[in-house]
Amino acid sequence: MVQETLVEYVRRLLQQGYDAGTIRTTLTNAGYSPSDVNYALQLAGAPVEKRISTQTLVIAFLIILILAGGILLALKLLQPAPAILSFSASLFSTKISPGQDLAVNFDIQNPSGTKTEGLIDYYVTGPSGKIASKTESFTVTTRTSIPSTVSLPGATPGAYTVQATLNYGGKSITKSADFEITEAMKKTAPGEALKEKTTEQAKAAQATCPSGCDDLNFCTTDACQNGICIHTPITPCCGNNQCEAGETQTTCVLDCAERPIGPDEINAKAKELAVTDLPKALESCESMAQRVLIDGCLSTISEASGSKEPCTRVADSDVRDACYIPFAYKNDFSVCSQITNPYMKNSCTSLAEISNIKATLPQQ
Repeated sequence: MVQETLVEYVRRLLQQGYDAGTIRTTLTNAGYSPSDVNYALQLAGAPVEKRISTQTLVIAFLIILILAGGILLALKLLQPAPAILSFSASLFSTKISPGQDLAVNFDIQNPSGTKTEGLIDYYVTGPSGKIASKTESFTVTTRTSIPSTVSLPGATPGAYTVQATLNYGGKSITKSADFEITEAMKKTAPGEALKEKTTEQAKAAQATCPSGCDDLNFCTTDACQNGICIHTPITPCCGNNQCEAGETQTTCVLDCAERPIGPDEINAKAKELAVTDLPKALESCESMAQRVLIDGCLSTISEASGSKEPCTRVADSDVRDACYIPFAYKNDFSVCSQITNPYMKNSCTSLAEISNIKATLPQQ
């Protein structure tokens, strides 16, 4: 039992302002057992020290670690899907005069809605080779148009091609367009006739909505009626991040999936299905609803399955031609008649002729 004198001694030290730790160390060094010292401190009314056990600290650390991991996973899932852009290049005129600048318009669509930046590199080639080049920068969230002009020094009459490459996020898309430089001159109409013709052209242009009616909203159908733009809502609209009446996970996985699913994940799933179940792969592609995404997915599963059927469903002619041409490289020349681009069709036909010539050569 702890001596009363020890308890009284401890009480006096506490009253003099010594803390329990100092008293404990002093008495332990003087030969008292830790248990007697602790008991004496308790009887003398010393404050009780609360200690956190090692087990409690380990559990707290594990809880914090799990919470941090959950937060990081949630942030990753909330990150927007990488942008997949569609790109087209069109000329303001396919016939220009020598010395006249070439005017071209680049149209960029971004179904993902994620702000994306990049560069457009384009160059012009003709009878004497490459004669001009230029680079334009762009920023797109949903859709944008980049008008550009380039001078053609020393260009003579003949056929020319402008080839443009869209570069963004490590990806690239190449488009081309043909035009002609001609010396043909238009005759100027007399004063009154020219004035009347200009008035008629202005009225015709006004009735056809010269500025265009595209409101950059893929959830509306745009039309021009008597010079007035009409924007009719599309309901339901797949891709607007709302699972609307009439949409299901089958018809619009982008909006109605239980968790956020991006186009890349759907493409990967469709590519995997294409090897064993082509109808299911086609259904998976069609579930994205937006045409530019569907066409890209159909091209992917055509390559994976070795089937031409997905190519027949592609709406964009350039994407469809690119879907067909690999079959020609594998000596399936039945696709040549399906290709619409004259240069690509010519390449396909040439491959077929070369194959026929090789077949007639004697075997060595």
